[in-house]
Formats: sequence, C-alpha cells, structure tokens
Amino acid sequence: MDQGPAPGLPRPRILLVDDDTRTSRLLAHMLREDGFDVEFASNGAAAISRLTRTPMPDILVTDLHMPDVDGIAVTQFARSKEPLLPVVIVTGHPNMAIGLGATLIPLPVVLTKPIEYAKLAEELRRVSVGIVL
Repeated sequence: MDQGPAPGLPRPRILLVDDDTRTSRLLAHMLREDGFDVEFASNGAAAISRLTRTPMPDILVTDLHMPDVDGIAVTQFARSKEPLLPVVIVTGHPNMAIGLGATLIPLPVVLTKPIEYAKLAEELRRVSVGIVL
C-alpha cells in the first residue's frame, strides 16, 4: 500500500460514491489502510443524503455514470455546501467527464476506470495537503 497522511495527523474524510459496490468496498478498505477515513454511498441519491449531514467530507470521490443521480449532480450538490471541496471523478468515459466537469470550478480531477489504485492514492494525498482538518 502507499503511504497515506503522516502519522498523528487527522485522517482526511473521503466520501466514495459508486454503484459498483464490490469494487468500491475493496477500494474503501485499501484507502482506510492508507490512512483515510472513508464513507461509502452506493448511488448518487445516497451521496446527496449523506452530504446534508455534518461533518462534510474533506474529499469527494464519485463515479460519473450512475442510475438516477450522476456524479456531476452529486458534485454540484456537494459544492453548493462546500464550494472548494476537492473532487475526483472516476469514469470509463474520461472525455465526457472532462467536458461535463469543465463547468465545475475548481476543476475536478478525472481518473479513468479501471482505477489504478496508486494513481488515486497519489491524487488523494496531493489534494489532502491543502485541507485544513
């Protein structure tokens, strides 16, 4: 596993949103081992429900394509609550995500499925550096 946040520092809270429950649970487990606190939502509606409660996550990681409520809608709702929230969008359609994500400021990080764990962990460490926990 990659090295997560430094020992003794607060663990960044990640909300992981994806309708692929099996893969997401494995990913959440790996992130926890690397020093992140992870909550999981199995769809966009569940993510929005979670985002109405405190504390807000420090980072949002969301799939782009999900039934009913997609990752862009989840991101827009999250950013209505926390405008500078770091967002990572994971998708099998990166060009579409980049086009749709271009309306979001600050721009989200877009990663392609299947997810390369090392790349995701690197991005999460990078964006967590600027977070005041």
